[in-house]
Amino acid sequence: MKTDLPDERTALLHGVAVLPDCEVSNSLVLLEEGRIAYVGPFDDGRIPEGARRVDASGLHVLPGLIDTHVHGTHGDDVMLDGADGIRRISARFPQYGTTAWLPSTISARHPELLAAIGWCIEAQENPADGAEIVGLHVEGPYINMKRKGAQPAEGVRDPDFGEVRELLEAARGQMRVMTLAPELPGGLELIRLLVREGVIASLGHSDATYDQALEAIVAGAAHATHLFNAMPPIHHRDPGLITACLNEPSILAEVIPDGVHLHPHIVRLALRHKGADRVALITDAFSATGLSDGEHTLGPHRVSVRDAWCTLPDGTIAGSILTMNYAVRNAMEFAGVSLVEAVRMSSLIPAGVAGCAGRKGSLETGKDADVTLVDRTFQCQATWVRGRLVYNGGIAS
Repeated sequence: MKTDLPDERTALLHGVAVLPDCEVSNSLVLLEEGRIAYVGPFDDGRIPEGARRVDASGLHVLPGLIDTHVHGTHGDDVMLDGADGIRRISARFPQYGTTAWLPSTISARHPELLAAIGWCIEAQENPADGAEIVGLHVEGPYINMKRKGAQPAEGVRDPDFGEVRELLEAARGQMRVMTLAPELPGGLELIRLLVREGVIASLGHSDATYDQALEAIVAGAAHATHLFNAMPPIHHRDPGLITACLNEPSILAEVIPDGVHLHPHIVRLALRHKGADRVALITDAFSATGLSDGEHTLGPHRVSVRDAWCTLPDGTIAGSILTMNYAVRNAMEFAGVSLVEAVRMSSLIPAGVAGCAGRKGSLETGKDADVTLVDRTFQCQATWVRGRLVYNGGIAS
């Protein structure tokens, strides 16, 4: 992570600032030395002499958005393109308002998975200007073959605790989340190990019954990976994993609000049932994001993209091309939640998942100056990461 902070002071004027619990019209957000120095009603007397003034009239001032489940963008794939590819992903995210992220791996053979984790750590320790890497999400490989979705079959296997310890060592304390199927042999033991190591055990790509899911939650599982997807559907006599995740308040659920992975009314169901404090909006984006329709990569797979549909040759959905700015918009449109709630599910809640809520995820004095300006269509106009202007759509000139 870069430690050199900009000396420049920036004052964002007259926008609508979105705080964790309210909106502030005609606001002032002051960025100094990489931190938020003030956020509240406009007060010209608070602006230091020589500060750069950015007129945010007609725009919303949001905390930087945080994506905790993403595999790539703009042709780069976390599993394929090395540390340089991961740095390029970081550099491109601010145009979508994303200022922090968890690179997400997919199921792979052990040496391939170790290599990808190593690239992520290298990119985190020697970053490019752009969205900050705040940890890793290891999706698989200890998942149920029946519910693998687009996960490569050759990478799927039962838990191997020797492997797990090597993965944890390679991640150097940066593994934040591991997605697993608790019904596999050793699944509950794996959950307990992850909890002891400070890693969130996330239920996903699983065929668990309701009772198996409850056992996993008792063991310490606290998260659901892309709720509804790669899980058995709800049946009124066989409630299954989805119902357990909806019913149990300790579970924080990922939701992909792209209109493809989930029907808008299912997004509405999930958000209304779990509430804005128990949902993290994610993209599950992959290398096709930001590119035209055609064939793109997700690890070893070739994925066909047509409009918003990303599929393997057999029709299996394989990732998305959603971006976080539009995840906020879609949550509001699909579920009828407020802007404050949609932003919280895209910033402060994911910051908690990533273990950085003490310094990121909300517009609060003293936190990192991670800020994005969006217009009424949620198109990003400018983004700052730790006070550094890393994307300028023209408004900050």
